[in-house]
Amino acid sequence: MKTIIYFVAEDWYFCSHRLPIARKALTDGFKVVVITRINKHRDIIKSEGFELAPIEIKRGGINLFSEVRTISTLYSYYKQYNPDIVHHVAIKPVIYGTLIARLIGSIKIVNAMPGLGFVFISNKKRIKLLRFFVHQLFRFLFNNKNSQLILQNKDDLGYFLKNKLVKKERVSIVRGSGVNINKFVPVEEPAGIAIIMLASRMLWDKGVGEFVEAVKILKQEGVEARFVLVGVNDYENPA
Repeated sequence: MKTIIYFVAEDWYFCSHRLPIARKALTDGFKVVVITRINKHRDIIKSEGFELAPIEIKRGGINLFSEVRTISTLYSYYKQYNPDIVHHVAIKPVIYGTLIARLIGSIKIVNAMPGLGFVFISNKKRIKLLRFFVHQLFRFLFNNKNSQLILQNKDDLGYFLKNKLVKKERVSIVRGSGVNINKFVPVEEPAGIAIIMLASRMLWDKGVGEFVEAVKILKQEGVEARFVLVGVNDYENPA
């Protein structure tokens, strides 16, 4: 039986964004291992028939000792499960997971970058320095015959190609994490005032800024609607 590992920083993110494709992998005969930080979704993940490998990882900030501990734990999991395929989501899992997979060798690597995030948009001097080193790492990690990068929009693709972070043949665009159309089906449009909603983490660079600008434009044009933000604060994100 072949093994696929999903390495995602947060258990809730795995459940909201990667659960359907992990189910499909299990149905197709793969042994599915989920490496993630456990918050409230342990039982959900285990009930799906996946093996759960807890890890402590902080999405924001860099503490040398905690990062070394995370990498060490991750290495032990990769040696233990000996995966055929690894699927990393977001910057830290992508960097740490790909480094270890390349060190071990002969593992097919799928890296998904859902967005560029704080490291790529901040103008702070220390972040610019960090970005320089991340660029060097990406050039090394992504340009490998066993590695494929997934981005979600043309702007991100343009950034990666312009900065020569990945070769064109090693990157693809998949426009979003997908929607289960059997679960989310169209319903009859309700009567009354229109509701325009943004469902997102409450971060300015995750669409809140664009939503605010769109609201201003619509109000200037006299559009009557109820504008709603739905989501949680993400205090670990430095943005």
